[in-house]
Amino acid sequence: MPIAEKVERYEVYVGQNNFLPYVKSIRLLLETGGTAFLAFADPLPPNWLQFVGPDQTVVYMTPDEYDQVYRVLQTESPAFFTAIDLFGLQVGAVHTELDLSHGEPTGEGDEDHTQSLEAFLRRAQREAAAEPA
Repeated sequence: MPIAEKVERYEVYVGQNNFLPYVKSIRLLLETGGTAFLAFADPLPPNWLQFVGPDQTVVYMTPDEYDQVYRVLQTESPAFFTAIDLFGLQVGAVHTELDLSHGEPTGEGDEDHTQSLEAFLRRAQREAAAEPA
């Protein structure tokens, strides 16, 4: 699962066809060598988040999200990609750098406080580190 991985390069596809379930897509090459394929489809397939082997992620998003994703890639340097399927929660995101160094908030902590993407990512990082290799 890529967690806040830096986007090194991206390729954009916008076209019309009669055989693919999408007409816009973006392929991301990530800093670790993995790839992410973002397809913008309506309707979203039930399995909108897919992990294909250890290094490839497929995320389907709605067509109206294309402009926002493309804008982040164009205007932010660096941009990051996160895809998580953990605890029954799924995330697929292109985003700016998140500060994960703040640690858990006071009170109940990240375990019970997943109101922010940062808290969820800190928890996912801990779980990934605890998994046997």
